[in-house]
Amino acid sequence: MPDLIRLLPESIANQIAAGEVVQRPASVVKEMLENSLDAESTEVTLVFKDGGQTLLQIIDNGKGMSDTDARMCWERHATSKIKKTEDLFNLSTFGFRGEALASIAAVAQVEMKTRREEDSLGTHIVIEASEVKKQEVISMNPGTSISVKNLFFNIPVRRNFLKSFSVETKYIIEEFQRVAISRPDVRMNLYNGSNEVYKLAATSLEKRIEDILLKSNKGSLLEVDEDTEIVQINGFIGSPELARKTRGNQFMYVNGRYIKEPYFHHAISNAYAELIDKDHHPFYVLFLKINPAKIDVNVHPTKTEVKFEESRLIYQIIKSVITKGLSSYNTTPELDTNAFLPNFERPNSTFNRVVEPPQIKTKTGYNPFIGDSVKKKNETAWEKLYEPFRDAEIDKPIVQPQTEISAFTSKPQNVEVGVAFQVYSNFIVCMVNRQLYLVDQRRAHEQVLFEKYSSQLNASAVPCQQLLFPRTIELQTADFEIIQSLLADINQLGFDVSVFGKNTIIVNGTPADISKGEEKEILEGILEHYKLNQQSLKLDKRENLARSLAKNAGIKRGMVLEQDQINQLVQDLFACQHPKYTPSGQVTFVSMEQNRLTELFE
Repeated sequence: MPDLIRLLPESIANQIAAGEVVQRPASVVKEMLENSLDAESTEVTLVFKDGGQTLLQIIDNGKGMSDTDARMCWERHATSKIKKTEDLFNLSTFGFRGEALASIAAVAQVEMKTRREEDSLGTHIVIEASEVKKQEVISMNPGTSISVKNLFFNIPVRRNFLKSFSVETKYIIEEFQRVAISRPDVRMNLYNGSNEVYKLAATSLEKRIEDILLKSNKGSLLEVDEDTEIVQINGFIGSPELARKTRGNQFMYVNGRYIKEPYFHHAISNAYAELIDKDHHPFYVLFLKINPAKIDVNVHPTKTEVKFEESRLIYQIIKSVITKGLSSYNTTPELDTNAFLPNFERPNSTFNRVVEPPQIKTKTGYNPFIGDSVKKKNETAWEKLYEPFRDAEIDKPIVQPQTEISAFTSKPQNVEVGVAFQVYSNFIVCMVNRQLYLVDQRRAHEQVLFEKYSSQLNASAVPCQQLLFPRTIELQTADFEIIQSLLADINQLGFDVSVFGKNTIIVNGTPADISKGEEKEILEGILEHYKLNQQSLKLDKRENLARSLAKNAGIKRGMVLEQDQINQLVQDLFACQHPKYTPSGQVTFVSMEQNRLTELFE
């Protein structure tokens, strides 16, 4: 029987490694940017087209490579970052595996030009699917330029799994932001084709954060700086006004490397617990400096997951540092005490008058129990109590007219609503078709809105409530790319939104069931839930948008409802095609059978 185990060809091994390292164009951006910074570049430019699927080009003025290194760097496990096992526990560079460039070359058409300062000529290399097609000598400036074209051209199945150009563009911008924030001392430029996205000068960390994240946000940055034996923490946190419904303004770095650590994020959220709403996320850019021997970054090929030897102690230190930073910020609004002083006591006042006690006049002959007005009021008030029952049967439901809470206009069939009332400002107890139900009002309204918006997305015309004063909203660059791709569908839901300059949209109108002044909050919430659903559920774009808007436009927890609102919400819920569950599968109501109630008292 022949031997079964054999060594894989290098090209296949590289494609397997690429599955972990190169998941999308943004993965290539991360690896190439980090290599440029490891090369001690002082200026880095990134150019991409079609969400990075057609072209990704990075140009830097770093150290460059010799002709031998230029060829060797595309081999798997070829690296200049480590030489022995001990180096894995004392890393000071971004890259160290020697897998990134080999993985990129395995799934793309790559062209590289590089030259060292001490060399008179540079090297030009062309590679396709790990195969070197050409290597020649060229004349160029010191530094390196790498172009990655037609990503996944030889693996069409993986290319089909990529998102739209706008979504992939968003991921590229986010990756660029993470690297740019970590190195404010480096000039960094980003171009989407010929359009300039960022042109960042070398500056301080605070200015770099403001240039990228705080162009239009109201609020202030609070500096934090703490040095302990376990960890050194510095950076900036946002005042409570900078908290947003959308995630994305949370950046944490360990020894200069961007990481995702939910455990430490929980510590920061706890510190903000009493200052921001539960559905909001705090703003922070934190740099942790830890002994490299006490962390392990060799956990995942993306290197965003890190293991900490003293994670519990670091958790407590982070929470204390954030609490201390927030305590230095005056969260209580300052009152102008002069506004409460009489005019003659205010500083620099020109008034100097004597204050006289007020004169109280009384009508001594007035008797509230004597008079025709009281008599007439008492004669007619009791009759009004019976007006609703004059022409109605005892069991006939009383349905109040529709109010602004309702957003579903279809007429219910065979739905007989009897008694309905609210309890604990969150639930509705009601009789429907002589069956007792306990309804979660928040979830019920979400399902009503979802079915309404789903039908609107297929309708030809949807009414829109025009704003008297249109509102402009400036978004993060990545969010702006997403909302541009969603404008047509958002407007189909009853909005009137259009582009209004770089990273800015203007809201001219909203659906009638959205309260005035909530336009920015609603749109931010739509974006946040749209991104979450896209990552976890892989939903169709229109269904995702309908879910996101329903989630954010629904009534809030703890909202006290009027009786007509309660009745209308129950009518709308049981008129839905699928009334029992929200779009995410949560139960909207539970039924209380008579037998079950009887058992409770036996």
